[in-house]
Amino acid sequence: MQLKVYLFEDLALKNALQPLTQHRKVAELWVGTSTLESKWSTRVLSPKNADIQVMSSVLPLPRTFELLNHLPADSCYVYQGQMLAQRGKGIHTLEKHLPFLKHPEELLNFQSEFLRAEIKGNNPSSGNNTFICSEEIYIHPSASVKGSILDASQGPIYIGEGVNIQIGTLIQGPAALLKDATTNIGAKIRPNTTIGPGCKVGGEINHCIFFPFSNKAHDGYLGNSIVGSFSNLGALTNGSNLRNDIQPVSLYDYTLKAPRNTGLKSVGQIIGDFVTTGVSTSFNTGTVIGSHCNISSIGFPPRYIPSFSFGEYPSLRAFDFEKAYAAACAWINLKNQQIPENLRQSMEEIWKADTSFRN
Repeated sequence: MQLKVYLFEDLALKNALQPLTQHRKVAELWVGTSTLESKWSTRVLSPKNADIQVMSSVLPLPRTFELLNHLPADSCYVYQGQMLAQRGKGIHTLEKHLPFLKHPEELLNFQSEFLRAEIKGNNPSSGNNTFICSEEIYIHPSASVKGSILDASQGPIYIGEGVNIQIGTLIQGPAALLKDATTNIGAKIRPNTTIGPGCKVGGEINHCIFFPFSNKAHDGYLGNSIVGSFSNLGALTNGSNLRNDIQPVSLYDYTLKAPRNTGLKSVGQIIGDFVTTGVSTSFNTGTVIGSHCNISSIGFPPRYIPSFSFGEYPSLRAFDFEKAYAAACAWINLKNQQIPENLRQSMEEIWKADTSFRN
């Protein structure tokens, strides 16, 4: 019997997972082939109808479900003071570590596990392509793959509905290209990468997650990075993901309002929604870019760029709100999507939250 799960939001963790949660709930974050909430097989909208209540950043992995199934009646799982799951009244407290997200870069840590668990190959015919370990490759009947190399020797590959893989593309698994995604000619998609629905990508992309409807269509490198929705990285945009001294990378932390040591040696960029970059923009290792930024640079911009930043570094200034709103609507229209009714309100909340950086 499947558990009926109600997902509840922890506001402190939602804040910590910025900029990725500025325009979405925690449960709407992408990893593997889908969002977190879509991975919960039976989800209900009311805690009254639930067998169990689970914090929305808990990761729905097999070991998670096993622990939830063993949670006694009227008990809750707590880890280091953080309530993770509750059955019934939650009177009895059990110290138990369920895997959950505390920081945005941690999504990348679980990419391989989710991709390997979620992709099942259908052994497609290679045609004019080169397939390595074709039994580990899934290609939707409506997808187009031309003159490309798909190497699933190190992990499975998923090519979804309506995906267009152009000539000369190299894809190394585990990797997923989701509905209506497109690769440009000669694109290199390296392991542990998800290209979200409606995205167009080119150049070299390694261990990244692209949320839906974003572009990095031209040459340039991006590694160990997450890109929010409706963002567009201009031609030859590059991001460093490794320090020259091979030391752990720090990232700006929205809770601390200061850099935080991730303990990871490979961290690229965490990029919010509706971010555009100019041609040949470069980012340093461990750069966090808020939502609604329009930036370019001659050198490396700061490693934290607040939301609504505009211009060419070092002369960054505030992005005029109405122009930023018009730009967001234009990108949504370009991707043939419907403008959310709450877009302006959501943008106003982000604008107010980052006011101190513009004064």
